[in-house]
Amino acid sequence: MPFVLDVMSKCKKFNVNFLISPEREVVRDGEPCDGFFEAPEKGESGFLVICIGKDLNEVLHTLAHEFSHLMQWYEDDPLYLAWEKHDNEENSIRLEEDAEKRALDMLEKWDILDAAASERSDKYISSLKEPPK
Repeated sequence: MPFVLDVMSKCKKFNVNFLISPEREVVRDGEPCDGFFEAPEKGESGFLVICIGKDLNEVLHTLAHEFSHLMQWYEDDPLYLAWEKHDNEENSIRLEEDAEKRALDMLEKWDILDAAASERSDKYISSLKEPPK
């Protein structure tokens, strides 16, 4: 799939290991997630991890979202820099909203945007704004 090959190529170029988990979720910082991006540091490789134990459209959406974080990092996006400096709720929500917008744009650009993507995106952003249980 050309989109996945493009992501893999950019990961290699930017010193980020692209890892695929057969699971539905991985645990990162004690929280289950569908995938994550961790930027390279001090000469060490970064990571882009994607779980593939779900529907293909969900997997591609997650890949686009996590790759959007990689691009935020690579571009020194002001939202990413603000989040990196102050990882608080407001900065996290703004970073995630931008990543979701980028992800949906990316899926549309690659002509792999499915009908449920906007709904998934809205649900995800809403969940970030809910008070903790």
